Amino acid sequence: MEALIVVAHGSKVKSSNDEIIDIVSKIKSNVSNDLLVFHAFLELTEPSIFMAINKAIAENCKIIKIFPYFLAAGKHVQEDIPCEIKKFKKQYPQIEFVILPHIGKCAGIEDMIISNL
Repeated sequence: MEALIVVAHGSKVKSSNDEIIDIVSKIKSNVSNDLLVFHAFLELTEPSIFMAINKAIAENCKIIKIFPYFLAAGKHVQEDIPCEIKKFKKQYPQIEFVILPHIGKCAGIEDMIISNL
């Protein structure tokens, strides 16, 4: 079993957090049942990345992919997320943790922007 965890910043504004939840819901409906999909937030709201990873582990996921829902590689992408994953890798060496490229590094991002002109 594999998991995908979409990690966003988190906001005090509920509608902002709801956007992430809606996106993750759409992802869930477009992938196979062999991939569990979760959302997580780094700050200001839950579930935290810690909670989401623990949920994936409880579901017996052997590969956990983290998608940083950030446009640019700031502190959260370069330091905070890798630091959290490092802790889990140490505690669960039998699980493969993969940090995927953040949004700004995703193939086709420029086409997506142009398509919305």
